[in-house]
Amino acid sequence: MKKLLLSLSLIPHFLSGALPSSSISSGKASYDGNILVLKEKVQLEHALGKMESGAARLEKEGKSDQFSSINLRDDVLISLKSRGKISCASADFDFTKMKGILLPAAGKLIHFQNLHSDLFSLTSERADVELGKESEGLQIMKVNAGGDVHIQYGEDFFLNADNATYLNETVPHLYATPNCTLTHFEDEIHAEKIDLFPESAKVILSSPQGHIKASGFSNGAGLAFSCNRMLWERTPQILTLQGDISIEDAGIGSIRCEEEIELRQKLQNEKWELRTITARGKTKLDYKLDDTPGHTLLCNGLMQLDQARLVLTAKSTHEQPIEYFHEKMQLVADQAQLDYTELQSPKGNQKIEPKQLVLSGSVRLSSIENSLRCALADQFTYDLEQDRMILSVSNGNNVLFWDEEQGLSVSAREVHIKPGEKGGNIKGVGNVRFTFSSTENDMLKKTFPFYRTKGNTP
Repeated sequence: MKKLLLSLSLIPHFLSGALPSSSISSGKASYDGNILVLKEKVQLEHALGKMESGAARLEKEGKSDQFSSINLRDDVLISLKSRGKISCASADFDFTKMKGILLPAAGKLIHFQNLHSDLFSLTSERADVELGKESEGLQIMKVNAGGDVHIQYGEDFFLNADNATYLNETVPHLYATPNCTLTHFEDEIHAEKIDLFPESAKVILSSPQGHIKASGFSNGAGLAFSCNRMLWERTPQILTLQGDISIEDAGIGSIRCEEEIELRQKLQNEKWELRTITARGKTKLDYKLDDTPGHTLLCNGLMQLDQARLVLTAKSTHEQPIEYFHEKMQLVADQAQLDYTELQSPKGNQKIEPKQLVLSGSVRLSSIENSLRCALADQFTYDLEQDRMILSVSNGNNVLFWDEEQGLSVSAREVHIKPGEKGGNIKGVGNVRFTFSSTENDMLKKTFPFYRTKGNTP
């Protein structure tokens, strides 16, 4: 059947009448002065955009000479004037209320393509839209989508949620909630709510928890984390975790931070790799090697792990020093450096684990229980592979080491400790004395109130 072409000069003004060049075409048409019914290959040039469907119904309200509603049915495709396309089974628009309701065919989804850019799309089981006027016609100002919502942002971000709302404002914004899942290549993160800002390329996740597969420390298992809030900056791939942060990684260990941790990724050999982890504020690192007692490092300043160099550094202040705990021993210092090494696992895979810990700056050693041991030094070096510790100095002073249980007082350039039963093996190296001067006694007493010289009580 020959397609019918109707110009608006033959029908009452189409909506606002602001589109004199608009046209309608279809295989069949009927009009009773109030309702226009179109069938077969319907096409409408409208202020919102080009509308295509199998059937359409346009209706006036009251004595108005304008059509106030459009109902589209069967293979609906709307090419928006602003940007993007909508495809669904039915679309009902009320231009008096400036709203629309969209539905898919049974077992299918509504598709919003290129809402903001070429790679920003949404699908859902149901959706309603709110319209607004622009200089050249109408545009979609808000989309409320529900039921099996899927969002694609760029080529690498995919978001699933129960519901999502897109706001076409000065700063376009989409938020999804609840039961949100964000995937980025092999990364997968669950969250209560996700906010997406396509213009600034930022994603904000509320109460997120999940896995980042880009970690080179975890031997393929990925880095597991949770926090109160997460900001993901798509360019240049910075993930900022905020509030009550927990990180678990087979190579790194466990990290707990009260304030903020920044994860930076880099594209390497066409794959995203985690390059640095930077923690700010009160941070706790726990790690364990095989069946040996655990190690704990506390920092109130800045802690950073560099994957390329396989090294962790921590800096703090004398007022809030770094603390290190191992077995019954506690040390405080101004700085720390933990070196990692690559090993081959029994299965032939690479394995990352701590190799050496160095504490420096006003190092103070003491016993956690019974106050039976203390020491002053400039540096503490712990060879984790050999299970050997060295206290050393960098100036003209000596290391001061006292162990009440062994009845040992050592003043020397270095003190070597080999952990073991009954306090382990202690050895002084360089300018060794087994008594303290009065000045050294005063330094120990001032730093450690529990310290006492032989025959005296504290």
